[in-house]
Order: sequence, then C-alpha cells, then structure tokens
Amino acid sequence: MERYYFKIQDQDGVLQPDRSFEFLDLQKAKDEAKTLLAEMAIDGLPNEPVDSISVELQDANRVPVVTFRLVLEAIPHGTNQV
Repeated sequence: MERYYFKIQDQDGVLQPDRSFEFLDLQKAKDEAKTLLAEMAIDGLPNEPVDSISVELQDANRVPVVTFRLVLEAIPHGTNQV
C-alpha cells in the first residue's frame, strides 16, 4: 500500500491535506483524485474570480505528483458580453 495526500483548491480557497490515504498503487490514487474533482464539480462549478478547481495528489512526503484541474472558461461570441 502507498500513502498519498490530496491538496484541494476550490471557491473557498486552498485546503492543505492533514490526513493521508492508502492506495494499492499510483494509478488507484490518481483515479481517486479524479473522482474527488468530479464530486467537487457536482457541488459547484468554479466562478469568477477563481476560474478553476483542482486536486493536487501528493506522495507520502507531501511532494506533488500530479494536479488535476477543472477550468471554466467563458468564450464570448460576437458583440455579446459575458
């Protein structure tokens, strides 16, 4: 089993991990990070001024391994203002 931490950034700010989780391998930890990001999106998409939400996967030494980020971008068309 491998130990990992999840650092979360959402509309409320950054939540530093204080608790670790064990997974069979890195891929299982990455899958859980993606699921966590999807659950965060269900609770509410990012809005201005923060345009993204993210989950940073950290190893047992709290070294970042990978960050999964969901970005919401408004692309105006024509003269309409967003």
